[in-house]
Amino acid sequence: MSSFGRVVVGMASADGISYGVRVLEVLSEAAAEVHLVMTGASEEALGADLERVRSLPDHVYAEENQAAPISSGSFLTRGMVVAPCDGAGLAAITLGLATNLVFRAADVTLKERRPLVLGLVAPRPTAIEEVHLARAAEVPGLRVVRLEGPADVAVATLLEQL
Repeated sequence: MSSFGRVVVGMASADGISYGVRVLEVLSEAAAEVHLVMTGASEEALGADLERVRSLPDHVYAEENQAAPISSGSFLTRGMVVAPCDGAGLAAITLGLATNLVFRAADVTLKERRPLVLGLVAPRPTAIEEVHLARAAEVPGLRVVRLEGPADVAVATLLEQL
């Protein structure tokens, strides 16, 4: 069994999709039990690579499946990584807007006081993003890592926070 154990991975943005793929590859190589949910934008960004990426985790859930096991606090995990996550995802998570399974699983992770690590992608910092980052700093268990630079370095930094 992996030192990571059971991990939920959410992919919530088309931007920076390669970082999310690398998270899945690293966790798969580490023999973690991975449960994946992707937004439609993430799936579209993967294009022809979608089926390969969907084969990496142990379980894949549809974005609209709010009854999936990962939406329940009784589903025990090490924590959750959302990568990539854009400003809209950051806002939804910090406000507790469980409008899809990615955000519902994040909400449950926080409620259960498990680590939630967001891999934030943004072309450049914006004023509204800074407001959400300030709000995120006040949420217990929420860690935000800006995804930039080489994927291996960024993903290692993300997973160290888990």
